[in-house]
Amino acid sequence: MLLRQVDPVALRIVLAEMPKGAELHTHLSGIPYAEDYLKWAAEDGACIEESSGLIVDGPCVNGTTAVRDAYKCLDVWGRAVNALSVREGVRDNRMWGHDRFFSTFSRFGVAKRDKGRLLAHAAQQAERDRVQYIEVMLSIYGPQWISPWAAEVGWNGKPEECFAQLKQAGLFKDMDSARSELSRAERRQRELVGNGPGSDVKVRYINQIFRGAGPAEVFAQMAWSFELVRRDPRVVGLNMVGPEDSPISMRDYALHMDMLDFFHSKYPDVPIALHAGELTPTLATPEGISSHIKLAVTKGHARRIGHGVALDYEDAPLETIELMKKKGIALEVLLGSNDVILNVSGREHPLTFYLKEEVPVVISSDDMGIARSTLTGEYERAVVDQGLSYMALKRAARNSLEHSFLPGQSLWSNATSLKMVKACYRDEQADQECELFLLGSEKAREQWKLEEKLRRFEDSKVFKRFKEDFTKQISTIIEKGVDVGFGFL
Repeated sequence: MLLRQVDPVALRIVLAEMPKGAELHTHLSGIPYAEDYLKWAAEDGACIEESSGLIVDGPCVNGTTAVRDAYKCLDVWGRAVNALSVREGVRDNRMWGHDRFFSTFSRFGVAKRDKGRLLAHAAQQAERDRVQYIEVMLSIYGPQWISPWAAEVGWNGKPEECFAQLKQAGLFKDMDSARSELSRAERRQRELVGNGPGSDVKVRYINQIFRGAGPAEVFAQMAWSFELVRRDPRVVGLNMVGPEDSPISMRDYALHMDMLDFFHSKYPDVPIALHAGELTPTLATPEGISSHIKLAVTKGHARRIGHGVALDYEDAPLETIELMKKKGIALEVLLGSNDVILNVSGREHPLTFYLKEEVPVVISSDDMGIARSTLTGEYERAVVDQGLSYMALKRAARNSLEHSFLPGQSLWSNATSLKMVKACYRDEQADQECELFLLGSEKAREQWKLEEKLRRFEDSKVFKRFKEDFTKQISTIIEKGVDVGFGFL
């Protein structure tokens, strides 16, 4: 029995309580809702441009309104919320959310300056979604970004030469400043969260590389990002961001993957996640849509693929699937975002194909504030829109920590069969041997926490209320002989 057959109200109630492990694909500035940004802007004495919805510093003149006054002007407030999200549902670019979605980021303006406030909100929302660990994407650069060095060195098509020149020119001289700024944001986060909700959520960072810049700027961003991950353990990986269908991204996609291939040879231990296949035939030519996922796997050395929607339009999709399975590359499925930006949902979405082909899947939210969703909402959508069972959701939650970029050995000796490592096998309470193992692995500690949370959840009143539906799925799995090595599934 699929959870989709359960009453939708009951479904929401039970999924709101379900432990979900990690959130691996989320952009920091896209997490707050429009109302959050407006509340912060009002507190800061900021203004909003009535024509565009852009939040700017005061004083409020020349077509701007004090955000605190917008509380009393429902039309101004409503237009602002619409400008800062896809709530209004305006059709852009032949698909209702695409252009509106990507243009929203630039309108947050001064309200997103306080990164500590954004981090605090992200941790609190994670707690609300029953998430214990997040890898949040943001831009961690110095005060000059990479502009002076990229302009000085340029791009001549010779990566070894350009990299040496960037280092000699002093590309990394602002890195200590950037890391100190991140530390200040974390202190601000801790001040705002205190011991309240979100205080137990572990946060790590994925540095963003903007793919819509020229080759010199993209290469310099990559150089900076790889070195940043090497120097700062809080920054666990990197990703390329921006519309995949933008003219520069489409023109330079293969070049970007060649650049990543070069840097991977210099920094083989730096984890890479990539947006790839966030395309449809409406957004790209047949040639342009034919190879992005495969290139991200082969040349980009991605350990996780975000979106992956265009798989069936690639030249060799089954080869790509086999590569993903062989290398253990996970799909970050982003159902709400794919619906909003690409107008792809239901049977047109390739999620069930990935699952059938045994590619590990992680459910993520992308930009929940802009799309007006939550990770719990994404789990609901996975059930209602894609027909996933409780066991599939549970596997996705476990996958989220298995495919995180946390350091250390996995709790699972075999992630496919879900057999625990010998030190912890069949332990419901960690004995001395298991505790010693967990002490040596940050990843395994988070996975152990998730297993404990899942056990409590499955013993809870809310779960037992709908147990008859769920256990039909569980018993099916038991009959297939899955050996979890724990006191519960």
